[in-house]
Amino acid sequence: MKLTDILNESQLDEFIPLTKQGRMIKRAEKAGKKDAKATLDKMIQNFAAHLGTQGLKFKTASTDDVIDYLKSRKIDVSDIDTNAPMTPARIKKIFQTKVQQKMLGKKAAPQAAPAASAPKQTAVSPSSNYVSTKDAALKLNSKEKRRLITQLQKSVDKTARPRKQPTIVDKNFDKSQRLSKFGKVGK
Repeated sequence: MKLTDILNESQLDEFIPLTKQGRMIKRAEKAGKKDAKATLDKMIQNFAAHLGTQGLKFKTASTDDVIDYLKSRKIDVSDIDTNAPMTPARIKKIFQTKVQQKMLGKKAAPQAAPAASAPKQTAVSPSSNYVSTKDAALKLNSKEKRRLITQLQKSVDKTARPRKQPTIVDKNFDKSQRLSKFGKVGK
């Protein structure tokens, strides 16, 4: 007798966490939640640093301060109520909704009309390639980093300096010469 014979479809969904796929889904959900929390914390830290440069405190931030910060980050502020008092809990709630909108793929910034006279840049600067590569490498776990390092070392060893063939010297060499010039001795 199998579980599918006894239980209906809705009851079977409760048993998904017991399967390998269910555990994988649960881990992915936890990783997504952790990523959203880290992004929110980083946004709050950046906002506090932004306020610090102006000599203001996080707990006494006004609605205008939050709107100015979000506009400087090119984030849409049209849904923020300017009449409601600003509290740290409200700031966190606003930032949380902005992070969720960004992670869902919704446009966080309003669509700006492109200027016809402004030329578009098609060339990618080398520093942006470096930054994107660096960011991707920082996201790797330790095992992936070790693999990447060993692969890079192998490729550097093959391309950077070709191996010198060892020279075999006869035992009857001139003793006034340095031995290190000849490599291995003997045959």
